[in-house]
Amino acid sequence: MLSSGAKAQSSVTLYGTLDEAAVYFNNAGHGSLFQMQGGDLDANRWGLKGEEDLGNGIKAVFDLENGFEINSGALAQGGREFGMQAFVGLSSDSLGTLTLGRQYDPIVDLVQPITADGYGAAFSTPGDADNNDNTLWVDNAVKYVSPNYAGFQYELLYALGGVAGSTTSGQTYSAAALYGNGGFSFAVGYFFAKNDEAGGNGSADQIQNNSVTPLFGDTAFVGSRQIAQAAAQYVIGSLTANVRYSNVEYKPYVDFGAFNRTENFNIGAASLGWQVRPTVLLAIGYTFTKSSGAASATYNSVAATSQYSLSKRTVLYATAGYTHASGSTFSSDGATLMPAGGTVSDMTSSSSTPNQVALLIGILHRF
Repeated sequence: MLSSGAKAQSSVTLYGTLDEAAVYFNNAGHGSLFQMQGGDLDANRWGLKGEEDLGNGIKAVFDLENGFEINSGALAQGGREFGMQAFVGLSSDSLGTLTLGRQYDPIVDLVQPITADGYGAAFSTPGDADNNDNTLWVDNAVKYVSPNYAGFQYELLYALGGVAGSTTSGQTYSAAALYGNGGFSFAVGYFFAKNDEAGGNGSADQIQNNSVTPLFGDTAFVGSRQIAQAAAQYVIGSLTANVRYSNVEYKPYVDFGAFNRTENFNIGAASLGWQVRPTVLLAIGYTFTKSSGAASATYNSVAATSQYSLSKRTVLYATAGYTHASGSTFSSDGATLMPAGGTVSDMTSSSSTPNQVALLIGILHRF
Protein backbone atom coordinates (compact mmCIF):
# COMPACT_ATOMS: atom_id res chain seq x y z
CA MET A 1 0.00 0.00 0.00
CA LEU A 2 1.30 3.41 -0.95
CA SER A 3 0.51 6.55 1.01
CA SER A 4 1.26 10.19 0.41
CA GLY A 5 1.79 12.83 3.09
CA ALA A 6 0.10 16.20 2.88
CA LYS A 7 2.56 19.10 2.77
CA ALA A 8 1.62 22.00 5.03
CA GLN A 9 1.99 25.46 3.53
CA SER A 10 4.61 27.51 5.30
CA SER A 11 6.51 30.75 4.79
CA VAL A 12 9.45 32.60 6.32
CA THR A 13 10.01 36.34 5.85
CA LEU A 14 13.21 38.33 6.39
CA TYR A 15 12.53 41.95 7.34
CA GLY A 16 14.28 44.90 8.93
CA THR A 17 14.89 48.63 9.36
CA LEU A 18 18.08 50.68 8.96
CA ASP A 19 17.95 54.21 10.39
CA GLU A 20 20.96 56.54 10.60
CA ALA A 21 21.25 60.28 11.23
CA ALA A 22 23.71 63.08 11.89
CA VAL A 23 22.56 64.59 15.19
CA TYR A 24 23.41 67.79 17.06
CA PHE A 25 22.53 68.46 20.71
CA ASN A 26 23.28 71.88 22.16
CA ASN A 27 23.84 70.25 25.57
CA ALA A 28 24.06 66.54 26.38
CA GLY A 29 25.35 66.08 29.90
CA HIS A 30 27.70 69.05 30.17
CA GLY A 31 28.32 70.30 26.64
CA SER A 32 27.31 70.30 23.00
CA LEU A 33 27.37 67.02 21.07
CA PHE A 34 27.57 66.26 17.34
CA GLN A 35 27.52 62.59 16.38
CA MET A 36 26.11 59.87 14.17
CA GLN A 37 23.12 58.27 15.89
CA GLY A 38 20.75 55.55 14.74
CA GLY A 39 17.16 54.67 15.53
CA ASP A 40 15.68 58.15 15.90
CA LEU A 41 12.84 57.69 13.37
CA ASP A 42 12.54 53.93 13.85
CA ALA A 43 14.60 51.35 15.72
CA ASN A 44 17.36 49.49 13.89
CA ARG A 45 16.42 45.84 13.61
CA TRP A 46 16.28 42.73 11.50
CA GLY A 47 14.07 39.74 11.96
CA LEU A 48 12.70 36.45 10.75
CA LYS A 49 9.01 35.68 11.02
CA GLY A 50 7.03 32.82 9.66
CA GLU A 51 3.95 30.66 9.77
CA GLU A 52 2.90 27.10 9.02
CA ASP A 53 -0.64 26.14 8.06
CA LEU A 54 -1.73 23.34 10.41
CA GLY A 55 -5.19 23.00 8.90
CA ASN A 56 -8.66 23.82 10.23
CA GLY A 57 -7.81 27.53 10.11
CA ILE A 58 -4.94 27.23 12.61
CA LYS A 59 -1.34 28.30 11.98
CA ALA A 60 1.88 27.95 13.91
CA VAL A 61 3.64 31.34 14.03
CA PHE A 62 7.00 32.64 15.20
CA ASP A 63 9.04 35.85 15.21
CA LEU A 64 12.73 36.41 16.00
CA GLU A 65 13.66 40.11 15.99
CA ASN A 66 17.16 41.45 16.65
CA GLY A 67 17.93 45.03 17.66
CA PHE A 68 21.38 46.44 16.94
CA GLU A 69 23.48 49.62 17.03
CA ILE A 70 24.02 50.71 13.45
CA ASN A 71 27.24 52.66 14.13
CA SER A 72 29.06 49.87 15.95
CA GLY A 73 27.20 46.71 14.96
CA ALA A 74 26.77 45.86 18.64
CA LEU A 75 23.70 44.05 19.90
CA ALA A 76 21.09 46.27 21.55
CA GLN A 77 18.65 45.46 24.38
CA GLY A 78 21.42 44.54 26.78
CA GLY A 79 23.34 42.40 24.30
CA ARG A 80 20.49 39.99 23.52
CA GLU A 81 20.61 38.13 20.22
CA PHE A 82 16.87 38.62 19.69
CA GLY A 83 16.16 41.38 22.20
CA MET A 84 13.08 42.83 20.50
CA GLN A 85 11.02 39.70 19.95
CA ALA A 86 11.50 35.97 20.35
CA PHE A 87 8.21 34.07 20.44
CA VAL A 88 6.29 31.11 19.09
CA GLY A 89 2.58 30.38 19.15
CA LEU A 90 -0.67 29.51 17.43
CA SER A 91 -2.94 31.75 15.38
CA SER A 92 -6.51 31.48 14.12
CA ASP A 93 -8.52 34.05 12.18
CA SER A 94 -11.62 33.22 14.20
CA LEU A 95 -10.09 32.54 17.64
CA GLY A 96 -7.16 34.96 17.80
CA THR A 97 -3.44 34.46 18.43
CA LEU A 98 -1.65 33.04 21.48
CA THR A 99 2.13 33.51 21.68
CA LEU A 100 4.84 32.74 24.25
CA GLY A 101 8.28 34.31 24.71
CA ARG A 102 9.89 37.77 24.80
CA GLN A 103 7.37 40.24 23.34
CA TYR A 104 6.06 43.78 22.97
CA ASP A 105 3.44 44.69 25.54
CA PRO A 106 -0.18 45.43 24.45
CA ILE A 107 0.15 49.23 24.86
CA VAL A 108 3.05 49.22 22.38
CA ASP A 109 1.01 47.10 19.96
CA LEU A 110 -2.31 48.98 20.07
CA VAL A 111 -1.88 52.44 21.63
CA GLN A 112 1.55 53.59 20.45
CA PRO A 113 0.76 53.30 16.69
CA ILE A 114 -1.89 56.05 16.92
CA THR A 115 0.40 58.51 18.75
CA ALA A 116 2.94 60.98 17.36
CA ASP A 117 5.80 58.61 18.17
CA GLY A 118 5.41 57.43 14.58
CA TYR A 119 6.98 60.73 13.50
CA GLY A 120 10.13 59.93 15.46
CA ALA A 121 11.53 59.80 18.97
CA ALA A 122 11.62 63.62 19.30
CA PHE A 123 7.81 63.57 19.50
CA SER A 124 7.75 61.21 22.49
CA THR A 125 7.97 61.67 26.28
CA PRO A 126 11.12 63.03 27.96
CA GLY A 127 13.02 60.05 29.34
CA ASP A 128 10.37 57.81 27.75
CA ALA A 129 8.87 57.70 31.25
CA ASP A 130 5.64 56.14 29.93
CA ASN A 131 7.31 53.81 27.38
CA ASN A 132 5.65 55.69 24.51
CA ASP A 133 8.89 55.27 22.53
CA ASN A 134 9.09 51.54 23.38
CA THR A 135 12.10 51.37 25.69
CA LEU A 136 11.06 48.10 27.36
CA TRP A 137 10.14 44.56 26.35
CA VAL A 138 8.71 41.70 28.42
CA ASP A 139 10.31 38.28 29.02
CA ASN A 140 8.52 35.02 29.85
CA ALA A 141 5.31 36.44 28.42
CA VAL A 142 2.08 34.77 27.40
CA LYS A 143 0.11 37.09 25.09
CA TYR A 144 -3.33 36.79 23.54
CA VAL A 145 -4.39 38.95 20.56
CA SER A 146 -8.08 38.88 19.71
CA PRO A 147 -9.51 38.81 16.20
CA ASN A 148 -10.67 42.13 14.77
CA TYR A 149 -14.38 42.52 15.57
CA ALA A 150 -15.63 45.19 13.12
CA GLY A 151 -12.84 47.57 14.10
CA PHE A 152 -12.45 46.49 17.75
CA GLN A 153 -9.45 44.49 18.96
CA TYR A 154 -7.87 43.76 22.32
CA GLU A 155 -4.74 42.17 23.76
CA LEU A 156 -3.90 40.55 27.11
CA LEU A 157 -0.42 39.73 28.47
CA TYR A 158 0.91 38.04 31.57
CA ALA A 159 4.61 37.38 32.26
CA LEU A 160 5.84 34.99 34.93
CA GLY A 161 8.60 36.17 37.24
CA GLY A 162 9.93 32.65 37.69
CA VAL A 163 10.87 33.10 41.36
CA ALA A 164 10.62 29.98 43.51
CA GLY A 165 8.23 30.44 46.43
CA SER A 166 6.72 33.68 45.10
CA THR A 167 4.30 33.60 42.19
CA THR A 168 3.98 37.40 41.98
CA SER A 169 7.64 38.43 42.28
CA GLY A 170 8.95 39.78 38.97
CA GLN A 171 5.57 39.49 37.27
CA THR A 172 4.21 41.75 34.54
CA TYR A 173 0.65 42.09 33.31
CA SER A 174 -0.86 44.34 30.68
CA ALA A 175 -4.00 44.86 28.59
CA ALA A 176 -5.02 47.20 25.78
CA ALA A 177 -7.92 47.74 23.41
CA LEU A 178 -8.27 49.58 20.10
CA TYR A 179 -11.32 50.70 18.14
CA GLY A 180 -11.15 52.15 14.66
CA ASN A 181 -13.93 53.34 12.36
CA GLY A 182 -13.12 55.22 9.18
CA GLY A 183 -10.61 57.94 9.98
CA PHE A 184 -11.14 57.74 13.75
CA SER A 185 -9.19 55.49 16.13
CA PHE A 186 -9.19 55.31 19.94
CA ALA A 187 -7.07 53.09 22.19
CA VAL A 188 -6.51 52.56 25.91
CA GLY A 189 -4.02 50.39 27.79
CA TYR A 190 -2.69 49.43 31.20
CA PHE A 191 0.71 48.03 32.20
CA PHE A 192 2.08 46.88 35.56
CA ALA A 193 5.51 45.41 36.24
CA LYS A 194 7.39 44.35 39.36
CA ASN A 195 11.18 44.62 39.28
CA ASP A 196 11.51 43.39 42.86
CA GLU A 197 14.07 40.63 42.36
CA ALA A 198 17.77 40.93 43.21
CA GLY A 199 19.41 43.72 41.22
CA GLY A 200 16.05 45.08 40.11
CA ASN A 201 15.40 42.11 37.84
CA GLY A 202 11.93 41.16 36.69
CA SER A 203 10.15 40.02 33.55
CA ALA A 204 10.01 43.63 32.21
CA ASP A 205 13.06 45.64 31.15
CA GLN A 206 14.13 48.73 33.09
CA ILE A 207 13.65 52.31 31.84
CA GLN A 208 16.81 54.27 32.68
CA ASN A 209 17.39 56.60 29.73
CA ASN A 210 18.26 59.90 31.43
CA SER A 211 17.54 62.05 34.47
CA VAL A 212 13.78 62.30 33.88
CA THR A 213 13.10 58.86 35.36
CA PRO A 214 13.96 58.33 39.05
CA LEU A 215 17.09 56.20 38.51
CA PHE A 216 19.24 56.57 35.42
CA GLY A 217 22.75 55.48 36.47
CA ASP A 218 24.21 52.17 37.61
CA THR A 219 21.80 51.90 40.56
CA ALA A 220 19.11 49.37 39.71
CA PHE A 221 15.47 50.32 40.21
CA VAL A 222 13.86 47.93 42.71
CA GLY A 223 10.12 48.48 42.77
CA SER A 224 7.07 48.53 40.52
CA ARG A 225 5.92 50.57 37.55
CA GLN A 226 2.37 51.28 36.50
CA ILE A 227 1.41 52.89 33.18
CA ALA A 228 -2.08 53.86 32.02
CA GLN A 229 -2.30 55.39 28.56
CA ALA A 230 -5.04 56.53 26.18
CA ALA A 231 -4.74 57.93 22.67
CA ALA A 232 -6.96 59.06 19.82
CA GLN A 233 -6.26 59.70 16.15
CA TYR A 234 -8.38 61.33 13.47
CA VAL A 235 -7.48 61.31 9.79
CA ILE A 236 -9.31 63.64 7.44
CA GLY A 237 -7.97 63.96 3.94
CA SER A 238 -4.27 64.79 4.10
CA LEU A 239 -4.34 65.77 7.80
CA THR A 240 -3.76 63.49 10.81
CA ALA A 241 -4.40 64.72 14.36
CA ASN A 242 -3.20 62.76 17.42
CA VAL A 243 -3.74 63.27 21.15
CA ARG A 244 -2.63 61.11 24.07
CA TYR A 245 -2.53 61.06 27.86
CA SER A 246 -0.49 58.92 30.26
CA ASN A 247 -0.44 58.48 34.02
CA VAL A 248 2.66 56.71 35.33
CA GLU A 249 3.80 55.61 38.80
CA TYR A 250 7.31 54.54 39.80
CA LYS A 251 7.07 52.97 43.28
CA PRO A 252 10.35 52.13 45.07
CA TYR A 253 10.45 49.04 47.30
CA VAL A 254 13.64 50.25 49.04
CA ASP A 255 14.72 53.69 50.28
CA PHE A 256 17.11 55.24 47.77
CA GLY A 257 17.46 58.46 49.78
CA ALA A 258 15.60 61.28 48.07
CA PHE A 259 13.69 58.72 45.98
CA ASN A 260 11.80 57.27 48.94
CA ARG A 261 8.20 57.27 47.77
CA THR A 262 6.11 56.94 44.61
CA GLU A 263 7.00 59.31 41.80
CA ASN A 264 4.06 60.16 39.53
CA PHE A 265 4.11 61.38 35.93
CA ASN A 266 1.21 62.98 34.08
CA ILE A 267 1.81 63.38 30.35
CA GLY A 268 -0.32 65.00 27.67
CA ALA A 269 0.57 65.38 24.01
CA ALA A 270 -0.94 66.56 20.73
CA SER A 271 0.32 66.60 17.16
CA LEU A 272 -0.72 67.42 13.62
CA GLY A 273 0.63 65.77 10.49
CA TRP A 274 0.12 67.00 6.93
CA GLN A 275 0.70 64.72 3.95
CA VAL A 276 1.51 67.56 1.57
CA ARG A 277 1.85 65.13 -1.31
CA PRO A 278 2.38 61.35 -1.49
CA THR A 279 6.13 61.82 -1.03
CA VAL A 280 6.19 64.71 1.48
CA LEU A 281 5.10 64.68 5.13
CA LEU A 282 5.25 67.59 7.60
CA ALA A 283 4.38 67.23 11.30
CA ILE A 284 4.51 69.27 14.49
CA GLY A 285 3.85 68.18 18.08
CA TYR A 286 3.78 69.34 21.69
CA THR A 287 4.25 67.27 24.86
CA PHE A 288 3.65 68.37 28.46
CA THR A 289 5.19 66.25 31.22
CA LYS A 290 4.73 66.80 34.95
CA SER A 291 6.38 64.73 37.67
CA SER A 292 5.43 64.88 41.33
CA GLY A 293 6.37 63.10 44.53
CA ALA A 294 9.70 63.47 46.27
CA ALA A 295 10.82 65.39 43.16
CA SER A 296 8.70 67.78 41.12
CA ALA A 297 9.56 68.81 37.57
CA THR A 298 7.82 70.17 34.49
CA TYR A 299 8.93 69.56 30.90
CA ASN A 300 7.53 71.46 27.90
CA SER A 301 8.57 69.86 24.61
CA VAL A 302 7.99 70.76 20.96
CA ALA A 303 9.08 68.85 17.85
CA ALA A 304 8.80 69.25 14.09
CA THR A 305 9.77 67.01 11.21
CA SER A 306 9.91 67.01 7.43
CA GLN A 307 10.06 63.65 5.69
CA TYR A 308 10.58 62.90 2.00
CA SER A 309 9.93 59.42 0.62
CA LEU A 310 12.36 58.43 -2.11
CA SER A 311 10.37 55.20 -2.45
CA LYS A 312 7.93 53.11 -0.44
CA ARG A 313 10.87 51.81 1.62
CA THR A 314 13.34 54.72 1.81
CA VAL A 315 12.79 58.03 3.61
CA LEU A 316 14.94 61.14 4.10
CA TYR A 317 14.08 63.16 7.20
CA ALA A 318 14.98 66.35 9.05
CA THR A 319 13.73 66.71 12.63
CA ALA A 320 14.09 69.34 15.34
CA GLY A 321 13.19 69.02 19.03
CA TYR A 322 13.27 71.40 21.98
CA THR A 323 12.51 70.88 25.67
CA HIS A 324 12.48 73.35 28.55
CA ALA A 325 12.57 71.92 32.09
CA SER A 326 11.91 73.44 35.48
CA GLY A 327 11.82 72.09 39.03
CA SER A 328 13.83 69.21 40.49
CA THR A 329 14.64 65.62 39.64
CA PHE A 330 16.78 62.89 41.22
CA SER A 331 20.51 62.30 41.03
CA SER A 332 21.57 59.19 39.12
CA ASP A 333 21.47 57.04 42.27
CA GLY A 334 18.30 58.61 43.68
CA ALA A 335 20.11 59.79 46.80
CA THR A 336 19.67 63.56 46.32
CA LEU A 337 17.67 66.08 44.33
CA MET A 338 19.09 68.24 41.55
CA PRO A 339 17.74 70.79 39.05
CA ALA A 340 15.81 69.18 36.18
CA GLY A 341 17.59 69.42 32.84
CA GLY A 342 16.10 69.88 29.40
CA THR A 343 15.49 66.48 27.80
CA VAL A 344 14.34 65.82 24.24
CA SER A 345 12.68 62.44 24.57
CA ASP A 346 15.08 59.52 25.21
CA MET A 347 17.69 60.25 22.55
CA THR A 348 20.62 61.26 24.79
CA SER A 349 21.61 62.44 28.28
CA SER A 350 19.65 65.29 29.84
CA SER A 351 21.08 68.79 29.52
CA SER A 352 22.97 70.38 32.42
CA THR A 353 20.83 73.47 31.78
CA PRO A 354 17.02 73.85 31.66
CA ASN A 355 17.01 73.69 27.85
CA GLN A 356 17.94 71.10 25.26
CA VAL A 357 17.84 71.39 21.47
CA ALA A 358 18.15 68.43 19.09
CA LEU A 359 18.64 68.66 15.31
CA LEU A 360 18.65 65.55 13.11
CA ILE A 361 19.17 64.83 9.42
CA GLY A 362 18.84 61.19 8.51
CA ILE A 363 17.81 58.35 6.23
CA LEU A 364 15.63 55.32 6.92
CA HIS A 365 15.35 52.19 4.80
CA ARG A 366 13.03 49.26 5.37
CA PHE A 367 13.35 45.82 3.79
